[in-house]
Amino acid sequence: MGEAGLPNGKGIICASLSGLGRASGICTAVFPIDSLNQDFERFNRSSRECFVIDAGLFPKGTRNIEVGVWAVPARNKVSFEFNNPNIPANLLYKVAYCEPQIWVYARPF
Repeated sequence: MGEAGLPNGKGIICASLSGLGRASGICTAVFPIDSLNQDFERFNRSSRECFVIDAGLFPKGTRNIEVGVWAVPARNKVSFEFNNPNIPANLLYKVAYCEPQIWVYARPF
């Protein structure tokens, strides 16, 4: 719950997440797949409250992955699916106890 924003100079342009009518992308990043294991070690191998990505779920030869974070209102989940088609359930993590829900996905890039 709170605000999301876009970097703008030394500040951030903020927009409230409450009352969203459709899913809204908060941020997207591309990571080399070989960095994931090192990052996991850096965070003490703790999977609590983490979106753990199993590299074995991606097609052989995948070198980079896209990770996205979206605010998804319960009443309009289809707007996320329209903007992010074919995300497998095992590569989508949903924080459903807040409104809007926060969804994190991964896919080959």
